[in-house]
Amino acid sequence: MFGKKPGSDGTNGVPRSSSTTPPTSVPAGDAQDGYAEDQASNDSAHRQMVPVGAVESVSSRVAVRDEQQLRTQFGQERQATRSSSIHAELGVETLRFLDKNLETPKMVEVRNQLIAELVDKIDINTIYQLSEDRRKKRMAVEIAKLLQNIEAPLTSAQLSLIQDQVIDEVLGFGPLEPLLRDPDVSDIMINTAKQVFIERQGKIYLSDVTFVSESHLMAIIQRIVTRVGRRIDEASPMVDARLPDGSRFNAIIPPLALDGALVSIRKFKKNKITLSDYVNYDSLTPEMARFLSICGEIRLNIIISGGTGSGKTTLLNAISNHIGKGERVITIEDAAELQLAQPHVLRLETRPSSAEGVGEITQRQLVKNALRMRPDRIILGEIRGDEVIDVLSAMNTGHDGSLATIHSNSPRDCLSRIENLVNMSGVKVSDTSLRYQISSAVQLIVQLQRMRDGRRRITHIEEVVGVEGDVMISQTLFSYKSKGMDAKGNLLGEFKSHGIRPRFLPRAEYFNREQDLLECLGLARVG
Repeated sequence: MFGKKPGSDGTNGVPRSSSTTPPTSVPAGDAQDGYAEDQASNDSAHRQMVPVGAVESVSSRVAVRDEQQLRTQFGQERQATRSSSIHAELGVETLRFLDKNLETPKMVEVRNQLIAELVDKIDINTIYQLSEDRRKKRMAVEIAKLLQNIEAPLTSAQLSLIQDQVIDEVLGFGPLEPLLRDPDVSDIMINTAKQVFIERQGKIYLSDVTFVSESHLMAIIQRIVTRVGRRIDEASPMVDARLPDGSRFNAIIPPLALDGALVSIRKFKKNKITLSDYVNYDSLTPEMARFLSICGEIRLNIIISGGTGSGKTTLLNAISNHIGKGERVITIEDAAELQLAQPHVLRLETRPSSAEGVGEITQRQLVKNALRMRPDRIILGEIRGDEVIDVLSAMNTGHDGSLATIHSNSPRDCLSRIENLVNMSGVKVSDTSLRYQISSAVQLIVQLQRMRDGRRRITHIEEVVGVEGDVMISQTLFSYKSKGMDAKGNLLGEFKSHGIRPRFLPRAEYFNREQDLLECLGLARVG
């Protein structure tokens, strides 16, 4: 369906195609026309506060909210109007997810009419009490009944598409559903209702998916955050949450977002990436993959460092595969997204304050509590504040094998950032003592980078060896150096082992992995 080049006539409504067929790439000049702006944007009905902690009543409130939003959005037919394409003005490549040959004006009219009638007929609160499969079956039956009373010259393909889109709009996240189902889309970036960018294979593209209005986008945002007991409104215009599949969700709305609501979704990968997959993606060498697996097994304290979108959490998941099945592991995150395969995993998640400004639970509080839960390892989703103090204490007091991620551009910056976070927390400690504690706690830094060709590569594997004078000392065990681009736009370069014997070799010997570790580094066997 998406392999055809869309026509230039007609415009679309709100719901999108539910097909998972890969979208077609088209020039920006052929991008989809915009829609008439709904003057009811940022409707206060879409900003109802949801107190944190009222978990047992969230489902019913979500259902009532969804019904109100759907009545507002589809109580009357939306008339699409042609306007100059903002996509063409951007001059970027556009990926097609819609088929305008199927989504004719008449099909859009029928779909919107069907949604309005469906909301009047069914009890959404009751629908939400059913399992996901039963919800969809019930909706399909109701849709089929309503379609019998609608006379319109529609093909069987259009009728099937209407059913899928109506279900997406009533039960799912509307226009986002095709993007969420596409396994090749890794990030979704919504820049107000009329611009939706995506990332595929490390590169960013503009999509032809849009929302009918800002109020429609706000309705979808509210639907997402209320289902996990969080809130977003003018008083609290920023939120971090997660989708039902675990994907990371962030939204910021007016008055902080000047042009309209902004949303970022980091999709949750259903299939965990292993270190072997990194080798296939040319992100590291087989020797580096084996080295990291051994470092995970022998319980080194590892910090994964990199910029935004470099794949830190994905790599942390891959290294965690090599944690022993008999170990008790506690994970602490702002928005839960780690996927550990071990049988003894305890997952903790922070909580924002309620509408009354109380009840907030921070990462530092969770780290302190985790230390009382007899953990073998503590895994922190990201170090970003004063929880770094307790993480360093845990690493220095018998909780070997702890893992964490941090935002920084190089191994040296990683150490400096940890030091700065401790200083910003207000803890009174001398610089020398602090650096000794950091160098004693952190044993390995793995640096990730998303490069020009869209691929993520491990650029450094760095061992922290101690302090000399007032300076923390590290040594590079592996590194990557780029050497230009090939004709297809792929980055050329090579990974290098520096042939240095790590200081943690006695620990590898304790776990009977010394010889394996030396082989990874390209060093001769000892004895």
